[in-house]
This record gives sequence, structure tokens and C-alpha cells, in this order.
Amino acid sequence: MGIEVEREAPCLVACPVHTDTRLMVEHILEGRYEDALDLLLEANPFTSVCGRICHHPCEESCRRVKVDAPLGLRQLKRFVVEATKDYRLRRRTPVERTRRERVAIVGAGPAGLTAAHDLVRAGFGVTVFEAGPEPGGMLGTTIPRYRLSYEVLREDIDDILALGVELRTECAVGRDISLEELRREFSAVLIATGLSESRTLGVPGIDSRGVLLALPLLRAILAGGGAPLGERVVVIGGGNVAIDVARCARRLGASEVTMASLESHEEMPAWEWETEEALEEGIELAPSWGPKAVLSAEGRVTGVEFKRCVRVFDEEGKFSPAFDEAETTTLAADSVVLAIGQAADLTCLKGSSVKAGAGGRLEYDAETMGTSERGVFACGEVSTGPGAAVEAVADGHRAARAIAHFLDTGEVLKQPPREELPAIGELPEETVELIKARPRVEVGRAPGETRVEDFSEIERGFTEAEARAEAQRCMACTTGAFVDEERCVACLTCLRICPFGVATVTKTAAMPEEKCQACGLCAAVCPAAAIALKRYGAERIEADLKRLLPEADKGSSSVLIVSFCCLFETTSRKFLNESPEDVAETGVARVLVPCVGRLSVPDILAPFEHGADGVCIIACAEGECLYPTAEERLGARVEQARRVLEEIGMHGDRIALWRTQESAEVSWTAFWEMSRRHLALIKSEEQKEAQ
Repeated sequence: MGIEVEREAPCLVACPVHTDTRLMVEHILEGRYEDALDLLLEANPFTSVCGRICHHPCEESCRRVKVDAPLGLRQLKRFVVEATKDYRLRRRTPVERTRRERVAIVGAGPAGLTAAHDLVRAGFGVTVFEAGPEPGGMLGTTIPRYRLSYEVLREDIDDILALGVELRTECAVGRDISLEELRREFSAVLIATGLSESRTLGVPGIDSRGVLLALPLLRAILAGGGAPLGERVVVIGGGNVAIDVARCARRLGASEVTMASLESHEEMPAWEWETEEALEEGIELAPSWGPKAVLSAEGRVTGVEFKRCVRVFDEEGKFSPAFDEAETTTLAADSVVLAIGQAADLTCLKGSSVKAGAGGRLEYDAETMGTSERGVFACGEVSTGPGAAVEAVADGHRAARAIAHFLDTGEVLKQPPREELPAIGELPEETVELIKARPRVEVGRAPGETRVEDFSEIERGFTEAEARAEAQRCMACTTGAFVDEERCVACLTCLRICPFGVATVTKTAAMPEEKCQACGLCAAVCPAAAIALKRYGAERIEADLKRLLPEADKGSSSVLIVSFCCLFETTSRKFLNESPEDVAETGVARVLVPCVGRLSVPDILAPFEHGADGVCIIACAEGECLYPTAEERLGARVEQARRVLEEIGMHGDRIALWRTQESAEVSWTAFWEMSRRHLALIKSEEQKEAQ
């Protein structure tokens, strides 16, 4: 039986680097946090960063949004990183250099360092040139510390450098070394300098004292030199940089901070949650206003006169603002900060033949990533324009592929600017109505009025229990049931059993993956064993039994129990990971399954074939199972398995079915103890009967 996935989970498709967040969640549920970290870092070397500041398009595409709320995937990534710090340090090892070619990368931001990561892993020699004293680009020099600490950013950077990437800081290309020198010394050059310059305006009074540019101001604040801006601050701009400036101004003591933007509130390019957090911190919005003049007295800014903006984009979607000059308003200000856009610092091109492009960026081919000169490539915001950190990472991956292909073949590689993958369809409305709602786990934030007192991080990470509770909300898209058509006899059992109305039967059964919730109830009762789950196959149970039980008879316990436990009930992985030695010591072998309701009669009886004395099944508390009808159907299969035992001369009570109460782990411990005592009595009775 093949289990190929023709369509992907929408969270994976939406992610610019196609992180398999669905598989990450599966690893979390199984307690395999280290495997989850490996998966994340393979797709995104800046996983620590994205666990804090990613705009999480994966969540916006989560199919669970139609039921209650999307899965907290960004926070789950952060949890994985924070739960595996020691392992992450151990996994840092240099990569052997197998290629003679060397690549120079100009700029140590996320795009350039991602390309360096990929190229050095491919065996190339890589040297990164950074004009500043530290790597990280604007992530390190302009993102406020309440959003991203430099220590977190450095976790990702140190991973990359540990591979063998050479870093030269305070070495500005175009000043300390020329681009032409790099072209002579290296086999290829990648320019990834980002957009580090703020744009200004050409309105009267713009040169007044107290008018500042956003990026230099943010850099000064992060360097510890952020001077008070006065009581009243006007920020001109509606993007994320403007939000950062406004929120920093509040932390520097300003009592009145207003963001004025050409865009309406709905059109503002800032992320919606960033705007919400700014409003919580007392920042005022003045949408649909464009600056007409900066007002001043004795050369010092006193305010800004605005005119009404009636349109930002024309009919073709191009930036082409239009104004009603007759409608104006004035905002008083002690400081005015311009956050209206960014441009590249193209000093690196000095003395070279590489051409600059329009809009203060590089001229480059979006498919080949090549510039006007052979062997010189570009990636990140310097070529694509402003974007999110994860988009810069995606562009770094593309650049590395382009350069590796060029060095392998001497030819350019054409790649689509974004790889489009087929996604599973939306949840049908009739399926949505059958899925049990579960509230999203939120960590919350400190009140806005107290957050602005300093630059402390405003959001904490998940605890392990919170992370596991949130991971349990995942619907495991694309990993549900599939049918072996050669075995299927179209008996209609799956159609009758499915609580979500998934199965259809014509000549054989079919399981439309848009509907399937991967509960496994159909697989548990299929008489022809024609149905299996991509998420959790029957072979997993057999493999766990073989792994855990070989040493069991050497232990000190007189009673050996195999306990099937609901994976959705545990709040800590300490209940997930165990060895045969642990089983020998405790007398309990735990086999965790996504839902014990998917256990078939052969599954329940299998432990006895491996030498177990009894089976203890621990299900969710009554009424708490995610899957309709699973509880009663499991009870029926337990009774059937008990009858089988009795037919072969064993007590049916060797199989116990328990339901958790308040704390799953505490309940499990009590159930195991009760089961051991119960089994000891049964074995004693059986011995007496045998005599």
C-alpha cells in the first residue's frame, strides 16, 4: 500500500520556507522535541527568530480556523527551541569542505546567512562580509528588544557559524574591500545587504530640528542611546517599522504618540496583531492623512499639518495617492519620525560594474537571482523589497540553489520567485459542525500600560503542558485514512462507523482527505484490514511492543502490564519516553496512541502474545474524547476482546478500561497500581483453578 501525499497541509503550503509544521506538531505530541527541532532547522535556520516575530502565514491558513481558532504554530516553534537548548548545542558540528570553489556573501542578515548555511553544507567555502560590528542585519540593529532579544537571534547565527562559515565583521564592501576584489578572489558573490536606509519626504519644514528618520532612531535606541522624544510624538507611516517606532516612543516616556498614515485602518500594511498591541499601549491612529507641511518655531518642530488622503492606490493597484487639499488637520508634536519606506545602502557597488535598479534597490533577475554581472547574485530585501524575516530566509535558500547550480554547471538556474505547492481543500461545512471545538491556548501579555515601562519582552513562551495542549488541537491534515482497493470488499462497515461522514463506497471505499479527521475508527473495525492511517499505522503498536517487552521478564515485578494511553491526555513527555529497562523496573509498558478509540480487538490482544499479564487501557474522561462515538465503540471492542480471552481459558478481567479524571498523569499512576493488584489476584485465582 502506498501512502504518498499528493496534496500538502495548508500550513506547510503557506509557509514561505514550507516548514512541515504538521509533522512538527506530531513530534511534539510524541515527546520527540529534538526531532522537531531538527525538522524546523532544516527548513529555517532562523527558527528562534521566527518563533518570536514571524507573521505566521501558516496559522492564517490553518483549517481549524473554521472550527474555533488556528493552531498556535509560532508559539509551538518557540517551545521546541526553548525545550531543546542543550541538544542544540550538541548538534553544532562543522561541515567538511568538499568543493574548491569559494563564495563571498555581502551582508550578514537572514537572507545572506541562510544562503551561507546552505552553501557551506553543500561543501563550498563561504565568507560573509558584514559592515557592522555584529551579524544579524536589521534583526539585530532595529527590531526592538521587547520583540526580539539579541541573545535569541544569536542562537540561530551561532548554529550557522558552527558549520564553518567564516564571518568578517566591520568590513564594509565598497569601503574596506571592493566588490571587484571579491569577484577576483571568489568563485561567486552574493549581495544581501537588505534595506537599511530610511526614506525622507519633500514637504516644507522637513529639515526642522526634531524631525527624525525611523531606522537611525531604532538603531540608536538599541545601542542604548535613545534620547527622550518629548511628550508628543507623531510617527508618519503605517507599516511595521512605524509601529516599532511608536511603541519605542512610549517606552522612552512620550505620553501622546500618534501614527498618521496615508492608508485607511484596513489598508495599513502593519501586521494586524502589531496594531492591536500598539493600541493596547495607548498609541493613537490617524489613518487616511498625508503630511502637507512640518510646522516649526525657531527651527524646532511644533507639529505637522496633514491633508486628507482619499486614495492610496490607483485602479491598477499601483501606489498613486490622491488628496483632498481642502480638508486638513494639524497634530502638535515635540518630535516627528518618518517611517515611510526603506532603501538600500549600495555603497558595496562602488567601483564595480554591477548596476543599481529602480527604487533604491539592485537590478536583478527574479528567476535567476543574477545581477547585471555574471557570477554576482542578489537576494533578500535589497532585491525583492521589504518583507518578513521568513521571506528573507526563503530567498536565501533560493540564492544558494542558484549559486550551487552556477558553480556546478556554469549556467544560471531559473526558479519561480515562490514555489507553489498543492494544498488540501477546505473543511466542508458539514464536517466543521461535527468537530469538537477546543479553545486555543493563549499565553497572554502584560497590560499595555505596564508594558511601556521598559523594553522587556512582552510575551512568554509555552510551558510544556500548554504546548502539548495546543498541539493536541491539530487536525493532522493529510494524515488520515487511506484504502487498499485490492483488499476492500465494499462491505459498508467504514461508512456506518465513521463519525464524520467521510467514507464513500462505490466499487470500493474512498476516504476524501478534506473530511478525514484521522481518528482511525474505521481502520479499527475494517474486517478486511483494508484501511490504514498515514498518521499512526497498526505496525506502530507492534513495533512499540517489540521495543519495550524483550527485557520485561527479567524485571523484578511479578505482574507485567501493557498500558494503552491516549496521547492527547499527557502533559509531559516524561510519560512518553521509556526503555525496556524502565518497563522491567516498573512493570508497566506504556504504548501511546493518538486516540485509544482506534484500537482494534487484535491491537488489544497483541500484548498477551508478547508475554504481558494484562492490558490497561486509559481513555479520556467521559465526554472529553475528540471523536464522536469513539468512547462507546471502544467499550464494545474491549468487551469483545475479553470474550476472546475467556474462550481460551483466561480471565476477561485481565483487560481493564479506565477513564481519566482530573490530572491524566496522576490518574494513570493510580490506574496502574490498581491494575497490578487486580492482576495479581486474577493470577492467583487462575493458579488455584489449575490445581
